[in-house]
Amino acid sequence: MNAIARLLGIKATDEINEIDIKFAAWWSEGRPVLVLLVCLGLAALGVYFYSRYQNEQPLQKKKRRRLLLTIFRSGLLAILGFILAEPIVSVSLTEHPRPLLLMLFDGSDSMNLVDELSPEQADALDAMTPESINPLEQTRLELLNHTLKNGDLAKAVGGLHEKFDLRFYTTSEGHSIRELDRQEDSKQIDGDLVADIQTTAIGSSLDELNRRHGTRHLAGVVVVSDFGQNAGNPALTSAEQLDVPVFAAGVGPQEVVDVAITLQAPLVLKQDENTSLAATLRQQGATGAGVSIQLFQRRLGTATDAVLEADKLPIGPPVAAVLEDGPIDVDLPYLPEQSGRFEIIAEVSGLPGEVSSRNNEAIREVIIRDESLNLFFVEHEPTWEWRFVKEVFHRDPLIGHEGFRTFLRSADFKVRQSNDLFVDRLVRPRDEFFANDVVLISDVPSEMLTTPFQDQLVEYVERFGGGLVVIAGPRFSVGALQGTQLADMLPVVVDRSLRPKPSKFQLSFTPQAETNPFVNLGDNPGQNDLAWNNMGSLPWYQPVLRAHPLATVLATHPTDKTVDNTDLQPIIATRRFGKGEVVYIGFNETWRLRRKYGERFYRQFWGQMIYRLGLGRALGQQKRFSPTTDLTTYQTGERVTVTVEAYNQNYENLEVENLKARLLQQTSAGSQHVDDILIPLARDNVVFETSIPPLDSGQYRLLVMDPETNEEFELGFEVTTASRERLDVVRNTSLQQQIGDVTGGQACELYELPEVLNQLEAQDLKQYTERQLPLWNTWFILLLVLLVMHTEWLARKLSNLR
Repeated sequence: MNAIARLLGIKATDEINEIDIKFAAWWSEGRPVLVLLVCLGLAALGVYFYSRYQNEQPLQKKKRRRLLLTIFRSGLLAILGFILAEPIVSVSLTEHPRPLLLMLFDGSDSMNLVDELSPEQADALDAMTPESINPLEQTRLELLNHTLKNGDLAKAVGGLHEKFDLRFYTTSEGHSIRELDRQEDSKQIDGDLVADIQTTAIGSSLDELNRRHGTRHLAGVVVVSDFGQNAGNPALTSAEQLDVPVFAAGVGPQEVVDVAITLQAPLVLKQDENTSLAATLRQQGATGAGVSIQLFQRRLGTATDAVLEADKLPIGPPVAAVLEDGPIDVDLPYLPEQSGRFEIIAEVSGLPGEVSSRNNEAIREVIIRDESLNLFFVEHEPTWEWRFVKEVFHRDPLIGHEGFRTFLRSADFKVRQSNDLFVDRLVRPRDEFFANDVVLISDVPSEMLTTPFQDQLVEYVERFGGGLVVIAGPRFSVGALQGTQLADMLPVVVDRSLRPKPSKFQLSFTPQAETNPFVNLGDNPGQNDLAWNNMGSLPWYQPVLRAHPLATVLATHPTDKTVDNTDLQPIIATRRFGKGEVVYIGFNETWRLRRKYGERFYRQFWGQMIYRLGLGRALGQQKRFSPTTDLTTYQTGERVTVTVEAYNQNYENLEVENLKARLLQQTSAGSQHVDDILIPLARDNVVFETSIPPLDSGQYRLLVMDPETNEEFELGFEVTTASRERLDVVRNTSLQQQIGDVTGGQACELYELPEVLNQLEAQDLKQYTERQLPLWNTWFILLLVLLVMHTEWLARKLSNLR
């Protein structure tokens, strides 16, 4: 039994349940009786050979020798027959494999930081090794390397090898991982850990571990990191998908003295309209401290004198605030007095002992307009929806009477020519049509939407990022659009055979609606339910074949199904189309939101939708000339990529090969000219692109000249010597704790890790397998054949036989 176990590579801990002999030759498979008969027949040949042909004198006198030789010859022939049947030993056994335990070490540049530790933390880390390592002078990586080689952690890791199949990994470039080499004798990590990765992608690293080992007997994962996740997939989701305990050992300080500010401001503000900007303060280690917030503004790119305009100017007096345990919101009053592009800067005063002041400033770019957002409403005749939408946006400070235009087919042509509210023709000049920010199309006949208009509309949404709202009406079915370019843009698939359907119902919202702003009304979920219930029952809706595969369905009919009889009929849905977005509403009865509560919820619904479609991209004429950089913060040695999508005044291709730009660096003395940049035409006849060579550290401004207007469009970016990994020195204890909690593992300090590892017990795993060993080509059978052959030969030699 032991010999068979050794032949099959069976470990001493494995249990043999059953041993069976099978045959693999074509003639013998599943026929053991036939194999037995063949072997007996061949053995009979041996008997026949010695009884019929071996009658020499020595054998006649020694019958025992004849019998012995007959047995050897018969046995040899029987063994040959057994070999020709290709015998296989099949062993059914229960294996006890060691569970797999993975250790993942953070290889990002933040591990090269030297932390300010409390005396208690320093003493605990120092006690991990026999010799003093002075943690206050060691980087996080040096501390980890020391403890992995000597002391409690090294012993704990060594003990794991007896219970687990232990593997070591470190995070690597490209959000991946790299397996670490192990010493042959001690199984410890061979060499020192290194940390030179510029991002922390814990989630992506856990996904890669799952991909490599998720199907094996994985017992758990140990992660040693500061958990400063700044790239890749969400770490918490990836940890849950592992479906094993994750033990999160943290390095780095849990808290330092720090105050940070963020600024929320609308993308577009109306000139001379009072507004309030919202600043949010967060602090660590400074509860009860007093700070002040100063608001500044700086005009962006002007062709007249960009150097003088680069200075930031204070707005009003500082606003005082007292820091609390949680975030606090501070309102900052602001009155835009000039139109143009501006940077709004909110600065919070620093605190004594603050480690980093980089987050004491928040910047938002805003557009201050002396003109309105442009809405274009296409309707066949006045409906309640058309009337109330017009009234709402006439009173909106960002739209007003100047920004709302409509094409009403039923209106008298003279009225359309004389009244500023109307446009006289549906197809507008390109510069006028593409300056719109949102287009709304309601209950109109399909023949009214001519091919030239649809061509403009497709280009407006797909190429220039325009917003489109299509509202179904009871008179002209949206299904009549089947086969048109407009139908191809919709979030739903329409069919001309489907007419508006009477049906008293209330909207049923999907889970996706929870994250969509324009269908979330009021200030909380209770008010949202109040608003939609206030509509009462809708009397009808427009059925469709199904939702488009790329659509996000926000609201459905509660019972009616689509043509596949599985999905509910979509009533409100959105879809990205090219650079723009299309919203579909399967009824024109949202004016019912006004019942009981007036314009409160109705204005919020349409306002949030229009702002989402119109303010989330280039606005008005700025769709024509749109420069961007690939990042806003670069490290020294990185190149800056500048991309400009540019058209002429008629929204057609520019007749130039290069765009001109000026590169300026911000210094204490103001803006200094660095270089003149040419941005060549790169692709699609409208995209200009160039790469600026690596720059010295500092704040930079790039002013790109619009050849049509000779105005300069400003882009700002920073070049820093500090890696992004070093911008936040505080450990993300929240993420660390969540990873431990949701996976059933544990979050701990580095100096607590040895105790955690010592408490890990390997589960007794049982794995039922079957192994097969071909006997006919083993050394055992070869030795048996040679033994029988040579024994017979020797006996014949001693008997003087031929």
